[in-house]
Amino acid sequence: MGVDMVVRNADKDRLVERALTELSMETMPEMSAEPGESSLFTRGRQRAFVKVQDGCRYRCTFCIVTIARGEEASRPIDAVIEDINTLHTQGINEIILTGVHLGGYGSELGYTLCDLIKAILERTEISRLRLGSLEPWEFSDEFFELFSNPRLMPHLHLPLQSGADSVLRRMARRCKTEEFAAIVKQLRQHVPHFNITTDIIVGFPGETGEEWQQSVDFIKQIGFGHIHIFTYSSRKGTKAATLPDHIDSNTKKQRSQQLHTLANAMKLEFYQDNIGQTFPVLWEGYSEACSDNKKRVFGYTPNYLRAAVIIHDDESLENQLVNTKLTRINDDYIVGEMTTSAECRFRDRQASEFQDVAV
Repeated sequence: MGVDMVVRNADKDRLVERALTELSMETMPEMSAEPGESSLFTRGRQRAFVKVQDGCRYRCTFCIVTIARGEEASRPIDAVIEDINTLHTQGINEIILTGVHLGGYGSELGYTLCDLIKAILERTEISRLRLGSLEPWEFSDEFFELFSNPRLMPHLHLPLQSGADSVLRRMARRCKTEEFAAIVKQLRQHVPHFNITTDIIVGFPGETGEEWQQSVDFIKQIGFGHIHIFTYSSRKGTKAATLPDHIDSNTKKQRSQQLHTLANAMKLEFYQDNIGQTFPVLWEGYSEACSDNKKRVFGYTPNYLRAAVIIHDDESLENQLVNTKLTRINDDYIVGEMTTSAECRFRDRQASEFQDVAV
């Protein structure tokens, strides 16, 4: 059997992302067609996904999954709270809420996603609450206000799919570009350095050169922290498969490469905008060996930037929240320095744990 891609061990946390973006796939991945699939991939024991909703009432023309999943169904708030409290007692510090149509949570039960978020913040002590992929509509003023609570992480994955309104109409998307821009503006007004990531489908049937340029221009206008890029492939049973003027492979490949270049530039710009800021970073157990008996460990800021610091081999930051100043960019992460007070607390905790073991 041939080998299509080799991923070094240090990049194994990016295996899914690299496979989706670098391999030629005959069909679009499920992520691009299922609205609720989270863009957050993780490892370790500090973070957990809690699915709170299934099914979708909408019928985007490229999506077959919502037809298969059926009607929307939400889990009761009390059940979600119980799950989160149980996970917290097991040492989990961050929860990601997921659903096929997460924004529609509770619609059949008489409450909303806002009600769920408020209940979690009031009835649990989980340090961090993060939301999975959300369709960019149905946001109330109350929703934006929730981000005033620092336990609700300032990062949202809002699938745009296209930056041209005419293409969005063919996709049967319910959010125009003007409305999308207004949502992003309001989020960034509430929380500085709010990270907006998205999905884009390249080469949707009938996508003209002019529509593609409109999409590129709008993407530049928004300035995303990260983009998941999917080349359109027909799915039997979807309305999009019956649309005329499907785009040829070479055009789709060229547009995809252009968007990857733009996405990398925007990601770098967003990283640069965060340099000099100090955030509480939730550190993971994964590490890379360095010289002189030291190792590099990785974690994530509240707005989901990957950060790294160097510590001694006999030290551990795993599953700890430590204030860290972001100092410079290195490849796909930002180098950080633990603040003096935070580092002192870290050293004191290490000493205390050593004394407890000695006793």
